[in-house]
Amino acid sequence: MTDETTNLPPEPEPLPEPQPDSQPDPLSEPLPESLSAVFPEAPKRKSRKGLALALAVVLVGVGGGGGIGYAVLKHQQDDKKQSASRPWKAPTPKKTGAYGAQSGGSHYGTLGKLLLPMPDGYTAGPDIAEYGNDTELSGKRAVTLMKDSYRDLSAKQRKAARKAVDQLHIEGIGMRTYSSNGGDLVIETQIVQMKNKQAARSMTDFYSAFTKALGIYRNGPKISGHDKARCILPPKTPGSKLDSMTCQATEGDLLITMTATGTSPLDKTSAADLLKQQLDRVQDPGESA
Repeated sequence: MTDETTNLPPEPEPLPEPQPDSQPDPLSEPLPESLSAVFPEAPKRKSRKGLALALAVVLVGVGGGGGIGYAVLKHQQDDKKQSASRPWKAPTPKKTGAYGAQSGGSHYGTLGKLLLPMPDGYTAGPDIAEYGNDTELSGKRAVTLMKDSYRDLSAKQRKAARKAVDQLHIEGIGMRTYSSNGGDLVIETQIVQMKNKQAARSMTDFYSAFTKALGIYRNGPKISGHDKARCILPPKTPGSKLDSMTCQATEGDLLITMTATGTSPLDKTSAADLLKQQLDRVQDPGESA
């Protein structure tokens, strides 16, 4: 009788055991202790889902982070013959202590005065949603709007994000937009003032660490005199005629976010210069060189 086992194919060799990744995942590292003031109930180890939620809180803003620029720039490109409007100048405070920063980082004066006045070469930019192109919102209104911006999150994430916003103790938001006279650059600047200065610092530190860890963003320019300011650009889109850059920095109790949108290649130098002027204006005297 023939042994049927001789006609069977040989058994495959066992697969090698999976080896651990030699490169640690930066997104699996513990959350920095400095973030406990903002995310006190965050898990001890980060997850991508948790980081996405944290970044949503870090990128607080009412206007959607510069989306206004695309529509306006397209309109300007389609109608270059339109006459330029008369340059608008924000009221510049007199040198009587109308605004400023005390040593320690607490700012005084309205957010409208803390925002950079319209510089030469720029006019008033587009409206930010229904709030106009130069506005201040009280702490209560700012908190309400920020919380409302998280309505598309899951119920659990929405609750966590809104609780984190409460712990910032936001006192108000100032927003202003700037459009270059040439129509190729639109800037949106937002200043969020909060009592929790530690949270403000932690948010910028986390923004910088998180965007670097993801490894998908292009690095923006450094801001002279403001080493901790962080500017990033999204991955390049082949064939796109527009580009954008988002920057974030902290000065005492102020969280400053600037979004620049313009024709490609983006004029990063002009945008960085505008941010430097804004940060110089509100710099803590104890931090200045």
